[in-house]
Amino acid sequence: MRLIRVGIILICIPLLFGCSGAIKKDPVHSHSNEVTALVNEFEWDKAKRGADDLEQLFKKNKWKYQLLGTDTEYMGLGRHIKKLQISIEEKDKEEAKKDSAMIKHYIESLYFK
Repeated sequence: MRLIRVGIILICIPLLFGCSGAIKKDPVHSHSNEVTALVNEFEWDKAKRGADDLEQLFKKNKWKYQLLGTDTEYMGLGRHIKKLQISIEEKDKEEAKKDSAMIKHYIESLYFK
């Protein structure tokens, strides 16, 4: 009986804590942080290039997001990446930060459900 409990615990620990590292390694999540930092510094040209790169990363990894989550999650992620690009073009710091936060939210919901 004790062996079964230990086995269950050893199986559950990686499942509970394994995803937090995956989010930090996710290229869209980390690139979103970089774009947010550029927006905070009013580096609009670099932020625009960063948002364009973010869209390319999303397209490259879209298959993974489709497997991880629902249509709502990965489509919402793509929608907010587009909105981030528009906010940066408009040089709207507040909206860009909101869109960046939503991108992070969708990445977290994809990994943690």
